[in-house]
Amino acid sequence: MKTRTMYILLLTFAHLGLSAQPAADNTAIKQKISPFLSWVGTWKGEGSMTMPSGEIAKSSVDEKIEAKLDNTVILIQGLGKTSNPEKVVHEALGVLTYDQRSNEYKFKTWIRDGRTTDAWFNVIAENNYQWGFETPGGKIRYSIVIDPAKKTW
Repeated sequence: MKTRTMYILLLTFAHLGLSAQPAADNTAIKQKISPFLSWVGTWKGEGSMTMPSGEIAKSSVDEKIEAKLDNTVILIQGLGKTSNPEKVVHEALGVLTYDQRSNEYKFKTWIRDGRTTDAWFNVIAENNYQWGFETPGGKIRYSIVIDPAKKTW
C-alpha cells in the first residue's frame, strides 16, 4: 500500500512540476512555418508518375493542407485517382515542421501501404522547394515550384 501511495504522489508532483513550467516559446518555429501558411486549403490538379515499365500514369490529385498546433505544423493529405477505371494510385499523409535544435525542416511522410519516410526538406528560393529521401536503389527528390499569381504548383 505504501508503494502505491508513493507512486501516486510522485506522479502528482511530476504533473504539477510540468504544469508549473512556462510554456515553450514557439515564435521561432511559427516564423519558419509562416511561408507555408499560404499552402493551406484544398488543391486539385493532375499528377503523373513513371511506372517501372516506362509508361506514364496520369491521375487526378486532391491535396488538403492544414495548419495545426498553433501554426507550428503543416499537415498535408493527398489522394490521387485514375479515371478509367477509377483506382486510387496515390494516398499519402505528410507533416512538415521546423526543428529548432537542428535548425532544419523536418518532413515525415506516410503512404497507404504502410511505408514511411523521414525526408529532408529544403527551401531553394521563394516559392521553390525540394524534398526527398534515400531508398535502397538511390535517392528520390521532389521539386515544388509555386506561382502565387496563378495559384499553381
